[in-house]
Amino acid sequence: MRVTQTRRIERAGVNAVRALLEEHDQIVQEIDGGNDYGEDLFVMLTENGHRTGVSIAIQVKSGAKYKRVNGYSIPVDEHADDWRNSLLPVFGVVFDVETKRLFWVNLKAALEGTAETLTWVKVDSENELTGATIAQFLGIAHDYARTEAGRVREISLQVFRVSESQDSVDWFIGRQAECMELQNRLLEGAGRKFLITGMAGVGKTSLVNKLIRDSPVQSSYPGGVIFLDMHGFSGDRRRMGRPGASYAPLLTALGVSAADMPADVSGQAAAYHRFLEGCAAAGKNILLVFDNVAEASQVAELFPKSDGHGIIVTSRVRLGIMDGLEVIHLDCMEPGDSEDIFRATLGPRTSMLDATPIRELCDLCGHLPLALRIAVAIVKEDPQLDVRDLIEELTEAKTRLDVLQYGDTAVRAALEVSFRRLDDDLCDPFCQLSVNPGTSISEEIAAVAMETSMPRARSVLRRLSQASLVSRDQSSSRWKLHDLVYLYSSEKAQELVSPEGLQECFVRISERYESLAEQADFALRGDDRGKARFRSVVEALGWFDDEHLNIRAAAWGARDSGFHEASYYLSMHLVLYFDMRMRVDDALQCSLVAYESARALKDAERQVRSLNNIGLALTAQRSFEEAIQKLTKATAIAERIGFLEGRCDSTISLGSAVRQGKSPRAAIPILREALQLAKRRGNVGSIASSLTNLGSAYREAGELGSAANVLSESIAFHRVSGDRRREASAHGGLGAVFSNMGRLDAAVQSYRKAFAGYEEVQDYFGVNLTWMNLGATYLSMGKLVDARACLGRACIYFNSVGSGYYEAHTLMNLGNVEAAADNILSAREFYQQGRAKYEEVGALDYVNHANDLLAGLGSRT
Repeated sequence: MRVTQTRRIERAGVNAVRALLEEHDQIVQEIDGGNDYGEDLFVMLTENGHRTGVSIAIQVKSGAKYKRVNGYSIPVDEHADDWRNSLLPVFGVVFDVETKRLFWVNLKAALEGTAETLTWVKVDSENELTGATIAQFLGIAHDYARTEAGRVREISLQVFRVSESQDSVDWFIGRQAECMELQNRLLEGAGRKFLITGMAGVGKTSLVNKLIRDSPVQSSYPGGVIFLDMHGFSGDRRRMGRPGASYAPLLTALGVSAADMPADVSGQAAAYHRFLEGCAAAGKNILLVFDNVAEASQVAELFPKSDGHGIIVTSRVRLGIMDGLEVIHLDCMEPGDSEDIFRATLGPRTSMLDATPIRELCDLCGHLPLALRIAVAIVKEDPQLDVRDLIEELTEAKTRLDVLQYGDTAVRAALEVSFRRLDDDLCDPFCQLSVNPGTSISEEIAAVAMETSMPRARSVLRRLSQASLVSRDQSSSRWKLHDLVYLYSSEKAQELVSPEGLQECFVRISERYESLAEQADFALRGDDRGKARFRSVVEALGWFDDEHLNIRAAAWGARDSGFHEASYYLSMHLVLYFDMRMRVDDALQCSLVAYESARALKDAERQVRSLNNIGLALTAQRSFEEAIQKLTKATAIAERIGFLEGRCDSTISLGSAVRQGKSPRAAIPILREALQLAKRRGNVGSIASSLTNLGSAYREAGELGSAANVLSESIAFHRVSGDRRREASAHGGLGAVFSNMGRLDAAVQSYRKAFAGYEEVQDYFGVNLTWMNLGATYLSMGKLVDARACLGRACIYFNSVGSGYYEAHTLMNLGNVEAAADNILSAREFYQQGRAKYEEVGALDYVNHANDLLAGLGSRT
């Protein structure tokens, strides 16, 4: 990557300042650009080779644009509040590129010393920073830092020594795996340092409080465990703890008396580190816990210089690069643990609740401990409040954060603090993420939302994850927002982004989803137009697995916003995917939304296509009468407007519905008409589909010779069309014909070809339908062990996907296997189970058939 001139100039300035400071024994750490709040360097000041406990931050500016007639200037931009309220003194240094000279100014003092709103801070040309003046600069920095430290000594820091018996932790529930992992890592060796991160309210402090009271941890740190709350996310930066205000309370907690306490910060810092060194030398290692830390500068000076002592830091954010600090990220509770928290915290009232409302409430709280405890507090305070009523309140997404508030404890308030600490350039992207209609988002869609490149979007997402506002999803290129963070982001978007901006962002996202979904849909159909993006059906299915919730929500959102064309296409592109994943209800809902949009557009052709999909879904649901009604309407509209493609497709679908819902013989003339329409159209795929359905009708009508011929012909057409799924279906149908004809070996060969096609496109329903048919064929061959294995496998699958009709078929075939093996009791049990399933799905003809089989067993008992 090419390095720009601007970048070279910026680096020259930073390098010059750093080199000068390090030449005079100061400890300098560069601040990573991703965490830059308007400072480039973090400097720990030293005297005579020893750290003084005083630190400063430096903003470096390089280039001619900062030069003025009487000196230099540094732009304030958006950093005014950060510099003015900073816990560390912030100095500015300008690097004159032409003369290679450095000039400095106290930015914090300049902003505090005026009531005006400054846009630039003047840098006096007399304040040159050189080898000759560096000692003077460091002295001024020391004096100013000590003065500032005196101003904040009124900050009350919570510092205390923790013992094993102190404060019962019986309230702590769950997190066994996290506790064990952290304990094991903490005890692996001396001097381990950990940063525990996680979103607001996830339970970082609770976990640490439990851990540090455990006997093994207490035993490993004979010098004691010290806990210090640094107030990093109190909402007021001025209340944040820092080294200058921490030394005295830390020394007190360590046992230093008031009489022995040095009066100044430098003396306290020296005493603190001498005490820790003495403990380490005596083998009395100490565990220091710094809770609620927002910035590295709060704790860097407090870390022990000697080995052996342990450190635990908790924070919502990554704290930049700190040597030896191991990061452990804490996620929300597991569902079982969050339900246990709710029960234990609520107390006796839990006994009056069954598991379902507790599970629903925990889901609505996102398994976030803070939200759960607020929900419990609300229920405990109001004995008349039914938990189901609270669930009803929380179900309304737009007001969920309003409900999750108890007194001054609120999920929204906790998230607001995290949001306020974001760099300005992250605020808009954070808001734009919630324009995506789901909590999981790919880097590609994030880039579209942010109107930037994917590498830039990835960088932004990573920085937001460092603030614990997003996290990696299961895929390496996907990210997710916690449900409650998503709702908060949506609120901030409504507050900070104009309605026009939000609409434009939604349109961009919807258009990209539509384009990608179209290509994935092509890939599922074997259409070469999908290969530019998706190399295989499996890849397209995987993409839909990741994105179907977002696409569906985008379709609904587009419909509600009046973008009916986008709603139509987004919905239609999902139908085949849902069909292949055996999610018939979802396919029907998408088809209904597409039809609604087509009607709003007054587009008759689209109405035909969506009605066809509605009919197919209803057929799959075995709602044949309604399916036939919808498909008859579709064919009538198509014929009226001369839409040959739509008429052909809906006639094929109508024939399939009539075959299954009325009779195979009634379907044959319809499917013959469909074949003629397909030939008129000249579409290979339509010819193949009409032949496959016609072959099934012939087989079920007993015309096995015609069925074999037609299905063999359909296979050739499917192969040309490239639709491996439908080709597999034709092989399976031909296998059933061969089985009925007694050509059992040929049937097995056809089923093997069906398996290959179905498995290639991950059509697990087709795979298990083939297992069922193969099992029936093995039964006819007398291979009872193989038949039982095939049918048992299919039965488990059909039960798992809720396909009662095919589960019943499989159960009846299993009964036939047991009857053939003279296992009459087992056969009767399978027949009874199959009959119950037929009754459940309303297949009365098959119920009568089951009764006949059960009656036939009577004479064999």
